[in-house]
Amino acid sequence: MSEPIGVVIVDDHSLVREGLQSLLSQFSDIRVTGEAGTIAEAVKVIGDVEPDLVLLDLRLGEEEGVEVARQLRASGSDVTILMLSVHDTSRHLREALAAGADGYLLKSVAGADLAAGIRNAVAGETVIGQEFVPKLLEDAQRGVPMGQPDVTKREQEVLELVAEGMANREIAEKLGISARTAQKHLENLFKKFSVHDRTELVAHAFRRGLLG
Repeated sequence: MSEPIGVVIVDDHSLVREGLQSLLSQFSDIRVTGEAGTIAEAVKVIGDVEPDLVLLDLRLGEEEGVEVARQLRASGSDVTILMLSVHDTSRHLREALAAGADGYLLKSVAGADLAAGIRNAVAGETVIGQEFVPKLLEDAQRGVPMGQPDVTKREQEVLELVAEGMANREIAEKLGISARTAQKHLENLFKKFSVHDRTELVAHAFRRGLLG
């Protein structure tokens, strides 16, 4: 008999973590091996117990759950990451996949479907809730590939100028906007690509074909 799938639950609400642990205990092939409520706790617990899968909330209070995914992938970890969230927009889905998640389910998912999603994700499948299918089809018609952040026309312009090495003041002058607005666009790009600085942003954009 094979070993149960080891799962670490990452959610900032202890009640949610307890509920998920109780729910998953019904399935003999899944075992919760750890839990965390913050990014720092998550990185430590995942490193300590080395689970097969991380069940990760998109929002951890004031922190971004995708940051956990980004840090894990940056460290070379290949642990399976399944996002579990209340956010049902394709933008959130794409941001999660772009950060390195292997799947995305809504918190309204039935227990049996969550267990099936965990099994399928560990088996190497990209697990996406059926609710997202029509939204992804609509995105595809607009030319937005899955796993890539949805960048607005103005953000694309800012991105290209950042790649040219322009500072916020220069970008503002070039586009006829305020420096504060330029900074806001840049912050939005950082969030969408799950990066922290301009160098990372440009590198990610090149890899995704957003910069020629």
